[in-house]
Amino acid sequence: MYNEISLNALLNREGSEGNNSMNVSPRSSDSVSLGLNTYHDIIKAPAVDPLTGLCSKEQFFLLAKDFDRKHPLEGVDAIVLNYNKFHLINELYGRKFGDKVLCAIADCVSETAKEHGGIACRYDADKFYMYIKHQKNYDFLIHQVSDKLAHMMKTPDIRVRIGIYPDLFKDATIEQRFDRAMQACNSISKFSHATSYEIYDSKMHEKEMFEARLLDSIGSAFAENQFSLAFQPKYNVHGNHPKLTSAEVLIRWKHPEFGLVKPDFFIPLFEENGLIRQLDRYVWREAAAQIRRWKDELGYSIPVSVNVSRVDIFDPDIIDYLKQLITDYGIETNDLHLEITETAYTDNVEQIVSVVKELQREGFMVEMDDFGKGYSSINMLTNLPLDALKLDIGFIKDITENNKGKNLLGCILEIAKLLNLTVIAEGVENSKQYFLLKNAGCDEIQGFYFSKPLASTEFRNLLVAEA
Repeated sequence: MYNEISLNALLNREGSEGNNSMNVSPRSSDSVSLGLNTYHDIIKAPAVDPLTGLCSKEQFFLLAKDFDRKHPLEGVDAIVLNYNKFHLINELYGRKFGDKVLCAIADCVSETAKEHGGIACRYDADKFYMYIKHQKNYDFLIHQVSDKLAHMMKTPDIRVRIGIYPDLFKDATIEQRFDRAMQACNSISKFSHATSYEIYDSKMHEKEMFEARLLDSIGSAFAENQFSLAFQPKYNVHGNHPKLTSAEVLIRWKHPEFGLVKPDFFIPLFEENGLIRQLDRYVWREAAAQIRRWKDELGYSIPVSVNVSRVDIFDPDIIDYLKQLITDYGIETNDLHLEITETAYTDNVEQIVSVVKELQREGFMVEMDDFGKGYSSINMLTNLPLDALKLDIGFIKDITENNKGKNLLGCILEIAKLLNLTVIAEGVENSKQYFLLKNAGCDEIQGFYFSKPLASTEFRNLLVAEA
């Protein structure tokens, strides 16, 4: 588009200091006001993004910092735009069309930035930054970006996520402001089907600081045994009387400062920061040790299932590690069932299938967890190596006697039966759900209808009582 544009032309087209625009032009006559170091930095930095012709990210940050220096009392907004799942555009329509979409987004952000006295850049791949004068309302972002892209792509299905960090007092560095805008952008669901924006506010900042403090305390959490296991019983519901047959292992974190931290908060945090492998291996080892203790104390145990994340599956030594764990604690492979979340099977399917088949050959039972939560399909069931299918709580929550959900459940149970899969339902809370699932042919059930998750001592007592 503008590959041949000069630095001065780029900066001059963005505006001038005379109208208090953020876009300053480093002409030689301005070198004193810019400061020699800043002037030389701007001249040396790459001028434009070669695809879109927007200001390069290096120039972008230098110009933004210079604006702050010249206008210390001017409120500003750091804005991040990200086209959600942009890789699908490349895959469906080709890279040429993908480049056209990126250039269209570039035109949108460039025009919007100019209109509000600011600058724009393509930061990385499908991420765009804008630095503009502070606004009181941001609906214009949705309309200006979505309308143009919808017209170009001939579809209203435009999925742009926009994160905004308003800074009236410049109490954070430029980099921090855009990190926070990115945090706001990432807080919008990737499954969103429309353009939307989120503003970084005090609550988001508190959450970010809380996460940072949790991450900072992970080392001591492992060293001081702040993590513990809980066991949720699973009951076989064939016959007249439910029978305790296995349990799911759940992790609990009792933090010395924050108290009980919910797993649905810290597990995604561990996944995002690459710590889930360490946590999973801790859980596996603790579970194996507990099975060994029950065998020693009671002379028997029941299988327990542990979570295996996508990160674990791609770990080249996962099979050797699990086999060594079995050896170290003198238990059997069928004592430790492996739950692999449904969404893991959608990422590099060939490798995952290969690893799961090897685990099965070693004697491990593999369960697909959260079936019905994400990308479920009948094709998945027929093509993937599985021993058991675990229905997600959301899948069964709204089932009633005569609705479509019950009919779909019946179909899945029939297919599972044909494929020789055990079907487990989780999150069962009442007798109505229990009898509906039992009558439909579900094999095992867990949930508060039977029991809340139990500490190891409580679960031992249940084992004795159920023996």
